[in-house]
Amino acid sequence: MNSDFKNRPVAVIGLGLMGGSFAERLTELGCFVIGFNRTEETAEQALRMGLVQSVNPQDLKKADIVIFCTPVKGTLAFLKEHGDWLKEGAVLTDIAGVKDHNWPRIRELLPPGMDFISAHPMCGREGAGLAQADGTIFNNCNYVLIPEKENEPEHLELIARLARALGAKHIPRVTAEEHDRFIAYTSGLPHAVAASLMNSESYEKDTGMFIGGSFTDATRVADINGRLWTSLFLSNRDKILAEMDSFQESLCKLRKALETEDAEALCEFFTEARRRRREMIHHGSR
Repeated sequence: MNSDFKNRPVAVIGLGLMGGSFAERLTELGCFVIGFNRTEETAEQALRMGLVQSVNPQDLKKADIVIFCTPVKGTLAFLKEHGDWLKEGAVLTDIAGVKDHNWPRIRELLPPGMDFISAHPMCGREGAGLAQADGTIFNNCNYVLIPEKENEPEHLELIARLARALGAKHIPRVTAEEHDRFIAYTSGLPHAVAASLMNSESYEKDTGMFIGGSFTDATRVADINGRLWTSLFLSNRDKILAEMDSFQESLCKLRKALETEDAEALCEFFTEARRRRREMIHHGSR
């Protein structure tokens, strides 16, 4: 148990898959977790499951740290409508998958004395909703921080310590623009490919009888929260479109080698992919 967070009051706003996972892991760390959800029934369910210790909005005033597990619109709406529910001097953070242009809007609504540390834990699982929550998803994850010049250094370090306590392995710090560019490639594009594979005209009801690990792995994230990912794709539209163009160029290169029966080009293509994959995994394991 991490003594740095034992008995510390932490609020989780939004108790879906990610919010529930935060609540479960924070409870395991010994935190006093206050849960808030737009739908009271979900909050009560989290309380019955033992993921949170309170769902009383008045207890939000106790929280030193507030984690927004909501879409950006939900975060902005909460700050606008209920910012005065939060403790003066609380450190706020989020998990939003797209960052560029969000900070100015958040800063406008931030109550005096509060700091907002933008973050993105690179973890999750297929499915959606509180029932899918799993506190182990943070183990060895990458937990990205997006510092702004207005952030207090000690608050950035607090969220970094929280990420490590949750189980994060790497905690890179990048600008909002850099974050969105990386995420378009490593998250947006894979979700686009997985959804496109499942929506291909080749799909038949008996497809499941002919799949192995490769197809299962490639389509795992197609089990997707449609509304959430529609919002994420539109929010990062230009960068995801650029990655689609780059991917199409790579696929066309492979197609041309296959059409011309160029065995050497095919072998070079696959060998380079293998080299990059191993390089990526080796770098990430350090």
